[in-house]
This record gives sequence, structure tokens and C-alpha cells, in this order.
Amino acid sequence: MEQTFHDLSNEQKRGSARGFVVLSIFTETAIGIVQEHLILLTEGDVMKNMLANPGSAAITSLILSLPLGITFVAFMFDIEPLVKPLNNLFTIDGEQGEINALGRIVIYGGLLLLPLAFVLNLRPMSKREGPEGKRRLYAINLIVGAAILLLVIFTWGGLILEEIYCLQGIRCD
Repeated sequence: MEQTFHDLSNEQKRGSARGFVVLSIFTETAIGIVQEHLILLTEGDVMKNMLANPGSAAITSLILSLPLGITFVAFMFDIEPLVKPLNNLFTIDGEQGEINALGRIVIYGGLLLLPLAFVLNLRPMSKREGPEGKRRLYAINLIVGAAILLLVIFTWGGLILEEIYCLQGIRCD
């Protein structure tokens, strides 16, 4: 290992970029680490990969969908103890319609995390097990997946419907 480092160092010193020896070694090492982690993730070994376990995949996807889910339920069903604090937290001076940076992060980030959470949740069921290559269905993943799918349909569907109305000139908020 030491000999390899010296050889690489001497090779780099002879080249035109003398100051970038450490940077190039760091880059090569970082790329190697990322490649090794990708190999571990794609193998799907239950002991090595947390998302291969159905329970942990369901919990992870539920946590990813919670920020937008709680906000959506609070505003749709007008839950008073949650609406006022969320309105003050996500809007400028508590005015309706004037969304601040935190509100935009929760909305846009949540909209992007919902499909990711849905895919992560269903990942353990996509693996084939046993010599027959059969897939197993897990109740916890089906329940969480159905809840996330409903949330995706309502949030993305509402966003698309709002844009259609706005393009037709019916209602623009």
C-alpha cells in the first residue's frame, strides 16, 4: 500500500499538476467507496441492506412521507390545533397564499419524496425468493404503500387539477 502511494505520488509529481496529488488520490478513493456501497445496495442482502427488510422499508417510507402527509391532512380536514401553527410556520406573517421558504421546501420536497417513498416501500416485495423465484407480499408494505399512493394521487392530482383550472382561466390562486 505504501509502495503504491509512493509510486502514484512520484507519477503525479512528474506530471504538470503537482499540487493536485492529494486531490486526485482523494477523488479516486471516494469513487471507489461509492462504487463499493452501490454494489452492497444492489446485492440486497438482508443483513447488509436495511431496505431489504420489509418492516424497516415501510417505516423509512412512512417517515419520508410524513411531512407532506401531516400538512395535507391538517389543511384538508381543517384540524384547528394544527392549521394555525402550520399556517404561521409556512406562510409570511400568517397570511393565506404567501408561502415562505420553509413552506416551499416542505411542499416541493414532500411532492418529490412521495414517489421515492412509494418505491422504497415496495422494494422488498419486488425481490424473488426461493428456488421457484416467487415474490412475497408483506401486509405492512401493502398498507403503507396504499396510504402513500393515496397521498400521491391527492397531492399530485390536486396540483395538476389546479394547473388545468388556471390554464383555462377559471380559477388561479
